[in-house]
Amino acid sequence: MTLLAVVGLVLGTAVPATAISVPVAPAAAGVSGGPVKTSLAGFDAGNLISDAVFTNKTTMTEAQIQSFFTSKVKTCRGGSDKYGPIVCLKDFRINSVTMPADKYCKGYTGAKNESAARIIYRVSQACNINPQVLIVMLQKEQGLVTHTWPSAWRYDIALGQGCPDTAPCDPNFVGFFHQIYGAARQMQLYMEGRYFTWYAPGKTWNILYNPNKSCGTSPVRVANKATSALYYYTPYQPNAAALRAGYGTGDSCSAYGNRNFYNYFTDWFGPTKANVPGAPGRPTATAGDRQATVSWPAPGSNGGAAISSYTVTAQPGGRSVTTTGATKTVVTGLSNGTSYTFSVTAKNLAGTSKASAASAAVAPKSPAVTREGGVSRYETAVAVSKAGFPSAGVPVAYVASGQDFPDALSGAGAAGALGGPVLLTRSGGLPDVAKAELARLAPKRVVILGGTGVVSAAVEKQVRAVVPAVTRQGGASRYDTAVAVSKAGFPSAGVPVAYVASGQDFPDALSGAAAAGALGGPVLLTRSGGLPDVAKAELARLAPKRVVILGGTGVVSAAVEKQVRAVVPAVTRQGGASRYDTAVAVSKAGFPSAGVPVAYVANGRDFPDALSGAAAAGALGGPVLLTWPGAVPDAVTAELARLAPKRVVILGGTGVVSAAVEAQISAQLYE
Repeated sequence: MTLLAVVGLVLGTAVPATAISVPVAPAAAGVSGGPVKTSLAGFDAGNLISDAVFTNKTTMTEAQIQSFFTSKVKTCRGGSDKYGPIVCLKDFRINSVTMPADKYCKGYTGAKNESAARIIYRVSQACNINPQVLIVMLQKEQGLVTHTWPSAWRYDIALGQGCPDTAPCDPNFVGFFHQIYGAARQMQLYMEGRYFTWYAPGKTWNILYNPNKSCGTSPVRVANKATSALYYYTPYQPNAAALRAGYGTGDSCSAYGNRNFYNYFTDWFGPTKANVPGAPGRPTATAGDRQATVSWPAPGSNGGAAISSYTVTAQPGGRSVTTTGATKTVVTGLSNGTSYTFSVTAKNLAGTSKASAASAAVAPKSPAVTREGGVSRYETAVAVSKAGFPSAGVPVAYVASGQDFPDALSGAGAAGALGGPVLLTRSGGLPDVAKAELARLAPKRVVILGGTGVVSAAVEKQVRAVVPAVTRQGGASRYDTAVAVSKAGFPSAGVPVAYVASGQDFPDALSGAAAAGALGGPVLLTRSGGLPDVAKAELARLAPKRVVILGGTGVVSAAVEKQVRAVVPAVTRQGGASRYDTAVAVSKAGFPSAGVPVAYVANGRDFPDALSGAAAAGALGGPVLLTWPGAVPDAVTAELARLAPKRVVILGGTGVVSAAVEAQISAQLYE
């Protein structure tokens, strides 16, 4: 039993018994008015029949099918043999069976005494298969269309459905009705491409000439689903001898099934490939951020023909996108500020194509307000990373716990300064989205923030599987971790600035991390009542030109400020009455001029989204401002007006920062 047969039986089907098929000589015994084709001009082993023709169920009515059968047999010999009465196809009748609907066919209501023509017509409608295809298969498999004295056994295995080459027929498929319905359904299953993939369209396959493998193969690029279905059904291509022979005999390595399919179809019904209709209508384009949405009117019909694909091409640059069936697509990878026109080319699988007129010119641009978010904090971090760092090969990526804030706070500042993102992880396992983003970023190295009690060894192992160069920066406490990050990120003394923030809450440090990244300095953490010795020693080593304490004395005490001044005399505070005011104060000091490239807006009541945003903001040269979930604080509104950012990025979905906030910002700045 062949592999095809094995898979077929698993799915309730199998390949036909006549997989190789036989030559059909003119006026063969029992055949009325045999064909006399001597040329196979137009035969294409990779495009036996187009999808449009293969699935066009409107080509024949029941009456037309019956008339066709009658025309092919003028006189039926009749009588009987050991298998029963001799009945020609034009006169054949049988009771059909009810079949349930499924994803491949719409089902069939059984009836008594149905003609072959009626069964073929009804099955073609139920399974969306051209009735001409089923007629041709009846002929190439058993010669039933033109046979003048067919035995009953021919009807039982009419299409070879469920009858593998090396095993008895599956009893579930014995009988004319089961053969027709089973084969039509099988063709849809083949074309689906879920279970059958080894002749998948769009790829080149080495296809045998004969079941005898010593006869060899040749590469065939399978153009469409219908052609792949015919090869699943009859897995051989005709060799040169078979093609030269027309309907006749080639050589010992010849196979005839797909050759005969093409011969009968073109002789009886015309071309197996649909022509391309007229050119598509002129497309329209709507510009977006580095992309454009292009849509176009479908061309008029040409004898029921269908388009196999559309290709949309942008000028200048020639960037193109190909679709199958759809009359709308998005062209990405465009340059903001450049004017583009778009043309659409319709193409069939024979290679004929027609192009539309060019669209009116549009210029992609960055939208004023966008969101970067996902269904979880881990996905939001990835969204921020993709937008902020669109190219692979970043110098570094930081991985921090998404379940607590301290380690990531220090890392966000360093990441911004060094030009890389912060991705978040669960303690026990790296989320798949973060793993995929690390693979896309292809960073030169990865820094895991915190010890194994914060980010487990299992996570480190998963990270190393993607990026081998992995280090940890951590310590016995959050204060030690902040120092470790500072030492690694800023190894030389004389940094321009160092920020000192509370390690007991997150909001002030979030805003400071963005500024620190933009200005090239670290974020160190402190207890409210006293500066940890490790932080004091790190300030001495860094020798910053100035120190910024984040928050008022209620957050970072005057005692801490005094300790900092003892090390670095140039100390200022940036703070306000609330976390929202502190973020504004940090923004004013860090970004004193209007026209910043970007400003990030994050929920001030939770830390994860803003953590990732702080790294991107630092790298891109903009602040992080905090907002209430449902409305923008007045101080933040005023700061956005002063900053006049070229764009605003809201961090997180509408469940984190509402649509009302987005509308408020858009109306204030850009409408």
